[in-house]
Amino acid sequence: MDEKIVEGQSRSSGPYNNRTNSRYGFTGTNPYDPRNGGAPRLQFGERGELTPKTIEQAGLTGEERRRALEMLKVQAAYLEIYDALDYPNDPDGHVVDLSGMHMTQPKVAIAWTLALLGFRSSGRKYIKKRAYTAPGVREGAYTWVDSRAPDDAAEELTPEHRSSDHHLPPDTRRLAAIRDGDPGQQLAPPWSVTPVITEEWVDRETGERR
Repeated sequence: MDEKIVEGQSRSSGPYNNRTNSRYGFTGTNPYDPRNGGAPRLQFGERGELTPKTIEQAGLTGEERRRALEMLKVQAAYLEIYDALDYPNDPDGHVVDLSGMHMTQPKVAIAWTLALLGFRSSGRKYIKKRAYTAPGVREGAYTWVDSRAPDDAAEELTPEHRSSDHHLPPDTRRLAAIRDGDPGQQLAPPWSVTPVITEEWVDRETGERR
């Protein structure tokens, strides 16, 4: 997966920034923190990931360099896993829309944990992405279909297909509904969570909490 690592611009505070100096990455002084001796501004990948250029600019050596190089492969796997989690399917063919959970903690945690556990794309792929364009569907949406299926749902649709068959991909069911005059599909409500805000006041002079 090394070829997927792309060198880009300086790292921002965006959510793609993996903490490679965490307990799973290299240890010691954080070379990315400009407070540590005025470290140079480093270049990261287009999604905030560590790259070979980042490691070179940081001047890592020894065990820290070896660990950072290992993290390149972990990060590449993490991004690949993350990108596959927008519209996962269960064994019965139901689609779970997680596209609204963009860079939220649960989705990031799942992808990062699997990458750290060594999960890599190596086996035979039985499904593939197929673009899904329709009113009310977010731009860039896709659905997983059988790897043998056509790249266009219109080529897959047959007279026997019905919109009520949840084993069919949603784009094929939509075309069946339009053909048969069925009611429009109801999109699942986006994932959401109610935030919990806790206020804590600290005296600047004494450091005591109020």
